[in-house]
Amino acid sequence: MRNLVIFGLILALLLAGCTTQQVQPTPQPKPTPQTGKICRNITEQIPIVSEVCENVSYTENICGIRKLNYSTLNPIKIDLCISEGACSGMPLGDCPSCQQAMSRCMLIVQNKEDQKSGMWSVGANFTIGTFGFNKDPITSYIGPNENHTFDFNQIYVPGDPISSAVCSLSILSDPTIEECHQETRPKLVCRNETVMESVQKEVCQ
Repeated sequence: MRNLVIFGLILALLLAGCTTQQVQPTPQPKPTPQTGKICRNITEQIPIVSEVCENVSYTENICGIRKLNYSTLNPIKIDLCISEGACSGMPLGDCPSCQQAMSRCMLIVQNKEDQKSGMWSVGANFTIGTFGFNKDPITSYIGPNENHTFDFNQIYVPGDPISSAVCSLSILSDPTIEECHQETRPKLVCRNETVMESVQKEVCQ
């Protein structure tokens, strides 16, 4: 009986100790923060702008002024007596008693162009002793491969002894024409051209 009591006390003490003792949890290791980065290569398309130059052909009109081709024949001079009487209309040299004379001077101009026409202006001057007479210019249109006679005359008193007038003919200005023709020429043309280019890029996270 005594032994049973002692055993009961011991059992009671053991049970009391189990109810009052707190069980401490086992500490768990904290996760170690990750300090390294993960990197990878990616492909990107980026625009690249470059200047591209090339030679191209272009056609343009080239215009210029040029003189027309022409020629002149030796001037023709006729001296006539125009006095009334037997000498009228005869060469001045055949009428030593002529009281009134006329000198006629002519210049023939030939347009030597095959397709171009032009305007020619010719002037004349008559000299009789110490006197001079400038005639009004004559202007004429001359077609391709055609000719024209510029005719001037002057009436005067031939004097004693008789002498004929001296005439001088001249082209006052050379006719010109504007001509254009097409020429093909090279030309350097540049432009900006954009192309997409693939590049490798490292990306880390």
